[in-house]
Amino acid sequence: MTDETDVLLDIVDGKSAVRIVAGAYRGLNGLRAWVDFEGGRVPAHFATSWRPVVNDPVWVLIVDGVAWVTGPTSPLASEGTVVSVAGGVATISTDVGNVAATYNTGVTLTAGQPVKLLAHGGYHVVGVKASTPTSPTPDPGGGGGSTVVTQIFLPIDAASFQNGWWTGRVIAGSSNQGCWFYDFKMPWTIPASAVPSSIEIYLNPVQIQGSDPIFTTHQHGTRPPGSPGLVGGVPIDVTGPGWYSLPLVFFNALKSGGGAAGVGLNHGGYNIFASLAQDPQCGAIRTTYRY
Repeated sequence: MTDETDVLLDIVDGKSAVRIVAGAYRGLNGLRAWVDFEGGRVPAHFATSWRPVVNDPVWVLIVDGVAWVTGPTSPLASEGTVVSVAGGVATISTDVGNVAATYNTGVTLTAGQPVKLLAHGGYHVVGVKASTPTSPTPDPGGGGGSTVVTQIFLPIDAASFQNGWWTGRVIAGSSNQGCWFYDFKMPWTIPASAVPSSIEIYLNPVQIQGSDPIFTTHQHGTRPPGSPGLVGGVPIDVTGPGWYSLPLVFFNALKSGGGAAGVGLNHGGYNIFASLAQDPQCGAIRTTYRY
């Protein structure tokens, strides 16, 4: 066993109530972490040496009411190939999708170079590799050969546009388009080879009125200066708080190379959804896929 495994076993040893949930890291609280999960924000201990980036999706282990951050909800990249470099940040193609990485002053990176990555407090290029060895062929075993992943991506911002961004609530109305923003966590995390089995969005409506809200995707990681430019979409019958299925085409748009970064409402009735201040989980995307 590893040292980190020993730590986790010590944490749960002899305890009566143990569960693990997906949450989001929101920064430091002294020597602990702030994490959001199940509609609330609580301090949590770090169970390992791994340091997430603000808004990273993390697993939270809850032991007799005490929260511990145990690690990321999805695999982290360990190496990749340089795609482009701009503004002191390199875009690296990896087996978990494209990631943005810093690099040391004085280092020159060019497209096509194989690099080694450190995933700790954000990605950093450790160095350029002399070569990329051929990947070993997995033992076929008896499991079927596909890796199945379930992930939850919490929004980092939410707003509605009506001649300008004016409210943190997400509104679908005749003169309003609403958006949830996730940075670029989904295209950076979900590999282009991923095949979806489901994609859902968590909704907490504060008003349901008129026709169904029309859901679509958008390309913005953060709130743009002007209109989000939403087009098309699919109406979804929202009846109350809960998880709602989205078309699988949304998943293909949101994964690496799909061109989208978030989900929005392209009009539809006069339906209003809670702001992140009211419910940090509203707009969360949950997806299961294999690759």
